[in-house]
Parts: sequence; C-alpha cells; structure tokens
Amino acid sequence: MRKRISAIIMTLFMVLASCSNQLEAEKLAAESKNTFFDSLVKIGQGFQDIFGIFGNAIGDALGFNAVKSGDKKSKVGEHFKKIGDGLTTTKDKLKELSNKISEAKNANGSTIEAVKSAINSASDVFEQLITALTKLANTAKEAGDTNIGDNADAVPGAAEKAGVEAIIAGVKDIIDVADKSGVKIEKGNAGGSVNAAATTDASAVLGGANGNAAANAGSKLAAEVAKADPWAMIDKIKNAKATAPAALAGNNNNHEAGALAASNANAAAANNGAKTNADLVAAVALKAMIKGGKFSANAADTDAVKAAAVSAVNKVLGVLDFIIRKAVNLELDKIKEAVKGIKYSESTGEATESDTAQPTTK
Repeated sequence: MRKRISAIIMTLFMVLASCSNQLEAEKLAAESKNTFFDSLVKIGQGFQDIFGIFGNAIGDALGFNAVKSGDKKSKVGEHFKKIGDGLTTTKDKLKELSNKISEAKNANGSTIEAVKSAINSASDVFEQLITALTKLANTAKEAGDTNIGDNADAVPGAAEKAGVEAIIAGVKDIIDVADKSGVKIEKGNAGGSVNAAATTDASAVLGGANGNAAANAGSKLAAEVAKADPWAMIDKIKNAKATAPAALAGNNNNHEAGALAASNANAAAANNGAKTNADLVAAVALKAMIKGGKFSANAADTDAVKAAAVSAVNKVLGVLDFIIRKAVNLELDKIKEAVKGIKYSESTGEATESDTAQPTTK
C-alpha cells in the first residue's frame, strides 16, 4: 500500500514539475514575443518619422515656385543645396534606423538583413542624388549675384561652356538614378520649331549682333515659355551638347538647346531659330542659371524677359524636384515593405515561428 502511495505522490510531483516547466517556457516565450513587438514598434515609429523628414527638411522648396523675378542666379544654387541637405538628413536618419534594426530582439535574421539591404540600396541612391545636386548647386553659385533674367544694356551673353556641361551632367545623373529606382521619365511634347526671321521674334532675345531684340520679342518669348512642356525641356537639357560661345551659323530654325545657350552678341537675331519650343525654352533656362548667360531685351520688354527667364528656370527646377521626390518615395516604400516583412524568431538563428510580422503602417 505504501509503495502505491509513494508512486502516486511521485507521479504528482512529476506532473507538477512538468506543468511548472511548461508555464515557465510559456512565460519566456511570451516575454520574447513582447520584446519582439516592442522592437517592431520602435522600428515602425522610427521609419514613419523618416517619411516626413525629407519633406520637413526642404520645407517650402517647391521647384515650380523656387525663384522669382529679381532673384540672383545664386538663388538657384541655394535651392539645389536645400534639396541636397534634405537628402543628407534623410540618409543619416536611415543609418540610425539601420542600427536600431540590428538591435531588434527575437527577429528572424534573414528578414532583418532584407531591411538592411533595402536601406543600403536607398542610401546609395540618395548619395548619388546628393552628388548630382552638389554639382548643380556649385554651378549656379559660381554664377554669382547676376540677375536670373539679366538683360542689362540689351547685349546678350553666352552661358559659359563649363557651366552648361556641369548642368547637363547633373541633370543626366539625376534622371539616370531616378530611372533605375523606378521613376517613369517622360519625354514630353517638344513642340514645333521656333522661327527666327526678325529682331521681333522670340528667339532674338537669346542673341543679336547689330540688331538686338526689338519691342515685342520679349512678350513672344514669354508666350513660348508659357507653353513649354517641362518634361520636354529637361529631356533637351539632358541630351544637349555644350558649345563654346559663338555666333550661330546659317539662317535656319534648327538649333538645339546647347547651341542656343551659347548664342552671344555676335549672333544675328535671324540665325537663332530653335529646332523645337523645348530647345528654345531649355536654352533660356540654361542662360538664366549659368555664369555669363545674358539676354537681349528692348527697354519695353525688360520685365517680360526677366519673367520669362524665371518661369523657364522654375519649370526645370519643378520637374527635377518631382523626379527626386518620386525617387526618394519609391526607395522609402521599398524599405517600408521590407520592414513589414520582419518575422519573429524564438532563436537568434532561423525562424521557428514565421507568422508574426510588422503590422501594416500607413
């Protein structure tokens, strides 16, 4: 009888011990999951903050209204620098987030690596954009305190070749990086040719020898700028060929943006015809942003020419800003999807439970 009672007691002890061990294991598992969820909350909050950092960092730097009549060319450089600084801040915050993710507790290693890979990829894209923006900012800064629509003395001046080359390279780099990130780059509508038969034509504002631009040429240029497609303009700049300052040869209407931007006081007004509307207005933007670039304007058209130059520059800045913002958002979206895929793991190795992931964030 005693043996039987002892066996029963032993069995009870074993059951109680087993239950105790099971409860302890369940407690530890619950604590592990709580730690995991705490890590996810911190990561999620940190990432959502980053979504607003770029916008907050650049403030009201909206390209389509970045400059106004009376602004100096250096203001264009300030705009590019502000965008670059915003990207730098965003890139730095991503690095901080990557460090937080590395410290995540009870997270599946492969899903953590996927997030870090997405962050590294985005950081590389941002660094390339920052480099291009720095190039653009320095070029505009070198133009100094000259007015964006400078037409003093009605004597036109060519945009310096080195400056044109730098702008072309910077724009091309931004477009190439954004395209690889998934941004759809439009060709736009370049429009028809812009004739140059007299000093009263729009293109006369870009250059003229003894016959500088006459009255009404400024208003005609303003009309050409108003109807220009920003996408077509940026495409023309991307594919332009920088040319040394020179008179344009031949009485024709087939000149591209690079040649038109190089048009100087030796170029007869009748030789300044543009291959397309986009070529003409892109050349206006290049002259307006780059050192040496100057326009010819009749006294009655001074303000109209300045306004046209400012509008052309804002169209270029606006479409570049759109492309950059789109690229940034696409890269951040890729990180967001990777963060949502972080899985729970009971060990530091491969996941033993894979049904727990980052809650969807909006």
